[in-house]
Amino acid sequence: MVIALAALAVLSLLMLVHELGHFLVAKAIGLRVDEFALGYPPRLLTLARADGTDYTLNLIPFGAYVRLPDEEDPLASLASRSRKERATLLLAGPLLNLLLSIALFAVCFATGWPEAHDLAVGVNNVLPGSVAQAVGFQDDDLILAADGQEVTSVLDLIVYARSVNGAVRTVTLRRDGRRLTLRLPTGGPWFTKTESRGVEIRNDAGWVELVSYPLPQAIGRATQEALACVTSLLLLPIDILRGLIPVDMVRPVGPVGIAQLTGRAARETLATGWWFPVLQLTATLSGALAATNLLPLPGFDGGRLLFVVIEALRGRRINPKRESLVHLVGLILMLMLILIVTYHDIAWPLRTTGR
Repeated sequence: MVIALAALAVLSLLMLVHELGHFLVAKAIGLRVDEFALGYPPRLLTLARADGTDYTLNLIPFGAYVRLPDEEDPLASLASRSRKERATLLLAGPLLNLLLSIALFAVCFATGWPEAHDLAVGVNNVLPGSVAQAVGFQDDDLILAADGQEVTSVLDLIVYARSVNGAVRTVTLRRDGRRLTLRLPTGGPWFTKTESRGVEIRNDAGWVELVSYPLPQAIGRATQEALACVTSLLLLPIDILRGLIPVDMVRPVGPVGIAQLTGRAARETLATGWWFPVLQLTATLSGALAATNLLPLPGFDGGRLLFVVIEALRGRRINPKRESLVHLVGLILMLMLILIVTYHDIAWPLRTTGR
């Protein structure tokens, strides 16, 4: 139940912020807004009415929407406004999603961004009663350097040890998040093979540490991360055509798939008490939503922007009724695609274990 509520909350937040962008610009340019709704009909109650706008709460607790005057109204509808005003209103939703993405990424960077270090030599086992145990080695120690020389693999360590005939004098370790140095006694070779003097070493060892950044730096990194989410999705078709990304590696994800991802993040947060998984996923989804809405497809903000561009190029307005029909057909096709993707998400769920 908690997982389902988390998924619902994340999706609703993204849609609410998107619609809020459209709403704020509509008010700023003096366009009449008939309704700003939380959830989808049927209506439960009207929370308030101000400046001709009904603020409502609906029965289906998912998302939000802004209801503007019908296109048939030649004076009050969005179609009656200038190209600049229409473009600004259409861009406002994706822009606010981008800003939300930056804000959430900034919180992640400021409070602790996990950075993986996967280049170290792991201590697989320390034999009881051995010299290694007496020196202070423990199972799962990470060897970072020998005699001050960095080692990133078992091969590095063995090559160095053999170059000094096994006379390694110190090793730098990472243990429980701390660095420490062990001094090694003479009397026998160290690390000239994978097992020596009671210590067994292995490859594929590493660790994850949380790095917190000052707020200005966190905002800068967050902006880069959010823009990367947007540009990677917008450039995805080009990357596929260029062969940079295999087609079989690309999988569309619908509401059910997003709920599965959110559920995984929520479980990690509940298990660890760490908000990063949910915040990072929400920031990524918000950036993806901004990019998706900018795609020049009928029914999307990007599709409507395309009509504004075409109008600017041809010097006259396309009939609003024809434009509305194109967007209606596009929405129907998009709903059909969402149903297909949803079936796929249910039949072949995304992995929800591990990261």
